[in-house]
Amino acid sequence: MPTISWTGCFEACARQVIRLIGKRPSGTAEFLVVFDGSGTAPPAWLSAAGVGVVFTGSKRGPATARNLAASIAVGRVLLFVDADCELAPDAIGRVEATFAAAPDLVAMFGAYDDAPACSGMVSQFRNLLHHHTHITHPGRAGTFWAGCGAIRRGAFDDIGGFDEGFRHPCIEDIELGMRVRANGGRIHLDPDLRCKHHKSWTLLSMIKTDVLHRAVPWTHLILKQGEIPTTLNLDWGNRICGATAVLALVIGALGIAVGGTTMRAAFILALLLQGTLAWMHRDFYRLCFRRGGAVFGLTAFALHWLFYVYSSLTFGTVVALSKAKTFARCGKSYP
Repeated sequence: MPTISWTGCFEACARQVIRLIGKRPSGTAEFLVVFDGSGTAPPAWLSAAGVGVVFTGSKRGPATARNLAASIAVGRVLLFVDADCELAPDAIGRVEATFAAAPDLVAMFGAYDDAPACSGMVSQFRNLLHHHTHITHPGRAGTFWAGCGAIRRGAFDDIGGFDEGFRHPCIEDIELGMRVRANGGRIHLDPDLRCKHHKSWTLLSMIKTDVLHRAVPWTHLILKQGEIPTTLNLDWGNRICGATAVLALVIGALGIAVGGTTMRAAFILALLLQGTLAWMHRDFYRLCFRRGGAVFGLTAFALHWLFYVYSSLTFGTVVALSKAKTFARCGKSYP
């Protein structure tokens, strides 16, 4: 478990791991915490529980922190847990049983539960969206999630661990999963492997994270790999919804610019496109209505539309800029 603080949600999540390990036979699991930075001495409750604590020495990101823990760990299976993820009571046992029953399985990961710790609307939406995305894509996966994900030690070492070029929380786990898959390894998404997310989101932090630390590096990774994955956020349904959300925005803006009867027709078409998005994600919106009522359900729809707009526009912009740079280089090299 990498962390940059001994307090806050880290304490709740770390204490849960300690409780779960305490219920297991002695010697069957160890808990390692890596403080990303120099930090202060670990709290007494952590030391008293026999938790292994190491420091990266300077802030170098979760990829480096996880690699450091993996280099010290003695187990044959590495279970990575984020400092804001509280494991479900059966999580460790489920990981152990799954790997024991499937000798060919290289890695697995789970999902957030449907009861996020933070009550704010943006926090509820963002965490429920992640939950829904994962539970609706069970089975073979082409990526990995280090919030609550496990991998066989041998396979982890074979591919060189996490890419330490990612200096901030980013897509280092996605990139690792793509290398596992390219190496022929099987990854399983188990929607019943759960954890509770404690992260608090604001609208600004959601957009900043999704654009700068997700969409931009993920698009660069896709361009480098030369193929677009068809799982989780990038399946065909989500691609259609992204295009639909952007098209609705463009048509609505054009309708306002032109005015008159054209504006009315544009608004009707934009609403029909929005209806398509709502229909394709009706199960997610039902979940939101159940969790927070009509106000939250409608807010979730608006946030989801916004999420699709800025994510799709970011993807398109990065691709266009990349193609432009390639074209410019080719033009300069042309005799």
